[in-house]
Amino acid sequence: MRWRNAWIIMRKDLDEFKKQKLVIGSIIAMPIVLGVIMPLAIFVPLVSTTTATTVWDVPGLLETGSLPGNQSVLWTNQTLSDVSLSSKIIKHTVISHAHLSNCLVISCIINNSTVDHSTIEESNLTQTYLSNTTVTYSKGTGLDGSNILAVQSSLFFTKTKPSALSVVLPMMFNLILMIFIVVPATLPTIIATYSIVGEKNNRSLEPLLATPTTDGELLAGKIFSSFIPSMGSTYLAFVLGVGLLDVVLIPHVGYPPLPNVIWILAILLIAPAACLMSVLACVLVSSKVSDVRAAQQLGGFVVMPVVVLMLGVLSGLLLLSPFTVIVFAFIYSGIDLGLFYFARAVFNRESILTKWT
Repeated sequence: MRWRNAWIIMRKDLDEFKKQKLVIGSIIAMPIVLGVIMPLAIFVPLVSTTTATTVWDVPGLLETGSLPGNQSVLWTNQTLSDVSLSSKIIKHTVISHAHLSNCLVISCIINNSTVDHSTIEESNLTQTYLSNTTVTYSKGTGLDGSNILAVQSSLFFTKTKPSALSVVLPMMFNLILMIFIVVPATLPTIIATYSIVGEKNNRSLEPLLATPTTDGELLAGKIFSSFIPSMGSTYLAFVLGVGLLDVVLIPHVGYPPLPNVIWILAILLIAPAACLMSVLACVLVSSKVSDVRAAQQLGGFVVMPVVVLMLGVLSGLLLLSPFTVIVFAFIYSGIDLGLFYFARAVFNRESILTKWT
C-alpha cells in the first residue's frame, strides 16, 4: 500500500469537509455538550448538596458542661468496665468495654467502647466506635464510626463511613467515561456514511475511482478522513471536561481525581478502537447503498458493541478496571481488523461505477 495516495485522498476529503460548516459545528458541539456541559450540570449541584457538613453535639453539654435534672456525676480517678451509661458527665475516668450515650466525657481514657450522641473533651481513645459525637482536644487511634465532628483533635480511624460524594463519584465517573467512548463511535455516522455514497450523488466519485490507487489506499484515505475529525473533537472535549471537573471537585476531595488510570487507558485504547470500528462499518455501508439517509440509518447500528459495554458497566455486570479496558480494546481492535479486510474484499470500484447509475 502506498500511504502517500491514501494521504492525498484523506486531504481531499478533509478539504471538502471544511466547507461543511453545519457538519463541523455538530461534530464539535456533540462532544462538548455530552462530555463537558452535561457533566458540569450534574456535578456542580451534586457537590453542593453532598458535601454540606452536619455538626453533631449533645444539646447543652458542650456549652454548659452540665446536664439538666437530678443526674449523678462520676468523679475523678475511677475505673469503669463493662457498663452502659446514659446522660452522665464523666471526668478523669478509665473507661473500658463500655457503652456511653448522651454523655459528656472530660479528661478520660476510653478503650474498646462505644460512644454515641455524646461530647468528648481532652481524652485519649483507643479501639472505640464513635457515632454522632463531638470530639475536642483529644487523641485517638484505631477508631471507627460515623458522623463525627473533630475539633483540634488527632484521630486515626481503621475505617470510616464513606461520604455521600465518595459513594456517588465512581458511578458518575463511569457514566461520563462511557460518554467519551460512545461519542467517538457515534460521530463517524455523520461523516463516514457520506464518504462514498455522497460523492456518488455529487458526481465526484467517478474521477476518484479512475485514479491509479488501489482499493486499500482508497479505503484507508476514506477511513482516516473520518477518524481524525471524530477523535480530534473527542479529545478536545475530553481535555476540557477533565480540566473543568477537576476545578469543581478539588475543593471537595482535596486532589484532582481525573484522569485516573482507567480513564487514560480507555481514552487511548477503547475510544480510538470504537471510533475506527464505527468508521469502517460506515464506509462499508456507504459503498453498498445509493442513498445518504439509508447509509446513515444503517450506520447507526455499528455503535451496538459500544452500547453493550456501556450497559454492562452502568448495570454493574462489568467491573470497569484496567484489565477490562484492555480486554475490550483487544476485542474492538480484532473487530476493526476483520472489518478492514472484509471491506477490502467486498469493495469493487468497477461494480460501483457500473451499477450506480
